[in-house]
Amino acid sequence: MNHRILFGSYPIPRFAGIASHNFVVWTDETGRPLYEINGGAVNPDGSFNYCAIRGRLTAVVTDYSQRDLIYCPEFYVRPTSRTTLLLEGSFTSVATRWRAAVDVAARIRTSGLGYSFLIQNSNSVATAIAEGMGLTPPSTAVGRVRAPGSYRHLAFDRAA
Repeated sequence: MNHRILFGSYPIPRFAGIASHNFVVWTDETGRPLYEINGGAVNPDGSFNYCAIRGRLTAVVTDYSQRDLIYCPEFYVRPTSRTTLLLEGSFTSVATRWRAAVDVAARIRTSGLGYSFLIQNSNSVATAIAEGMGLTPPSTAVGRVRAPGSYRHLAFDRAA
């Protein structure tokens, strides 16, 4: 098996698993996660806000070799997460696409865009990350329904 980039969806328990949190993950040839990118709101101290309704939008790159759940969320390893394949290829081809994803995440972090639970959220970030790699996010739901915000196109180049 080659390295893969997957588009994931985690059903949010406090919303009966109907609403989902989308993310993008890079796995190695054994299926082990190496990196994951999650969007969401950031707390004033820089930590990831897992329960936000509003705030400043961020995109966090999690390195699974340096785990820190306060600042770097991990959703791929949660048993209820579902994924769909975006790209499978050699280490080099996946690393090239991932570099583009990390660049998009950095632009989102510095954009000054606001986070809104139903409009511009983690799902908007996951879509922007996939598109920034030149990949097409799933057109149908990975979870039970298409996640709110997943069709929202972020205007992060114009926000700052």
